[in-house]
Amino acid sequence: MDANVRVPGDEIIRLDRVTKRFGGITAVNDVSFGIESGEIHAVVGENGAGKSTIMKMLAGVHRPDGGTLLLRGQPVTIADPLHARNLGVSIVFQELNLFPHLTVAGNVFANREATHGPGLLDERTMVAATRRVLDQMGVALDPNARVGRLSVAEKQLVEIARTLQQQSDIIIMDEPNSALSAAETERLFALLRRLRDKGLTIIYVSHRLEEVFAIADRISVIRDGRYQGTWAIAGTTIPAIIAQMIGRRLDEAFPQREPVPAEAPTAVSVAGLRVGTHVGPVDFSVRAGEILGFAGLEGSGIGEVFHVLFGLAKPTDGEVVYKGRSAAPRSPFEAIRQGFALIPANRRDEGLMTSWSIRRNASLAVLDKLLDRLGMIDRGRERGLATDAVRKLHVATDSIDKRVVNLSGGNQQKVVVAKWLATGPEILILNDPTRGIDVGAKSEIYALCDELARQGLALLFTSSEIEETLGVCDRILVFHKGRVIREFARGEATKADVMHWVAGGVIPEVEEVVGQKGEDPRLST
Repeated sequence: MDANVRVPGDEIIRLDRVTKRFGGITAVNDVSFGIESGEIHAVVGENGAGKSTIMKMLAGVHRPDGGTLLLRGQPVTIADPLHARNLGVSIVFQELNLFPHLTVAGNVFANREATHGPGLLDERTMVAATRRVLDQMGVALDPNARVGRLSVAEKQLVEIARTLQQQSDIIIMDEPNSALSAAETERLFALLRRLRDKGLTIIYVSHRLEEVFAIADRISVIRDGRYQGTWAIAGTTIPAIIAQMIGRRLDEAFPQREPVPAEAPTAVSVAGLRVGTHVGPVDFSVRAGEILGFAGLEGSGIGEVFHVLFGLAKPTDGEVVYKGRSAAPRSPFEAIRQGFALIPANRRDEGLMTSWSIRRNASLAVLDKLLDRLGMIDRGRERGLATDAVRKLHVATDSIDKRVVNLSGGNQQKVVVAKWLATGPEILILNDPTRGIDVGAKSEIYALCDELARQGLALLFTSSEIEETLGVCDRILVFHKGRVIREFARGEATKADVMHWVAGGVIPEVEEVVGQKGEDPRLST
């Protein structure tokens, strides 16, 4: 066999005692492990663990301060990203690097445009080559489509097409599905499997361990800049990997909740609530000091109910009873005045001004309370508020004037929480509050939820990870097609139980009323 021919199982990449420092901080400390040709290899760890620094060294963004990078068995010094691409290594970052005003073909060939004659673009050649790559990927994208009009999932496919057209045989995927729906994620996974089966090597970096286990062949863990080990996916479990990532078992990350006192007053109740034609009737109540969980698929109605409670949507029927009122808030401003706060699922677009400082974000919702006698913002009080929030929520920063965009995902989420806690809420709605943050930061959010409930707040909590809802909440309401179809007390259900009912389950109580209105409620939308 030709010695230059790579076969599955050969190491295509090896890190040999690699170290990287930034000033006095050692981000990667004496790390050694290998990645095999033709595999999907996941690299996981908490924010700040060092995994992104390792990826950037492989992609030519950073150079190691010590140790050796070996590529296809040979030591290499990767000078810059262009050099990495010439060596067959490409990276697809979480924040896509595309030109929205150019076509798909224009992006695929950006900075490598085909020409004919003196500086004339050969668009026909570029379109044809782009179409061939997309066909190889099994993707039905128009090479002439403007990228700015594509969905996030389609833009990601353009990034992958660009790496393939550059003849890369090693593709690094950095949080590739953070903004994708479940269906889009599965299509991405199907593509990655096809590329693997053709001999390409995929390095997959993600916080979503369930999806890592669905796509990867092997998984390596980095903790505090040090290599913890590599395991075959078939030979390990998610709890075992989490224990390696955070140094303790997952069940230890969830706080031990005490039962809510029977005399605790009802904080808010919803009766006969309908939203549009697809959600309702919905009935539930939550007591002061209780964490009420909501589980359901996307579109099950949970988001619509949350929007009504925060004044972002108007109900078509029913009532929200709170402090003697039976009407839902008519706007977010009214909701805030009544004591409601909402932690949105998309913190970057809906929860933060990422180019602003921690100080300005933390005070944004209460500026009217920080005015001096002249109607100007009292900067001293503003700084005091932000400093207090950073201390109480353990936001990792060296200054309250640091821009939020430069914080980790977990610390960004803490700033969102700080902003809303400043309003003094009594009802806190948390819509997937740990989305896109590492497991260590997640445990801090869990502890914060427990602490706020102990202080008497009523929390409404939903998560895309069912284990979180089971571990955090006192009760869980399961939504399906706009209605609550099951309720579980804490400790009553397993993940399998909740998933069964999230998918619709078998509902004897509902079957008994089939025919009363001429339809099966399980199938109504």
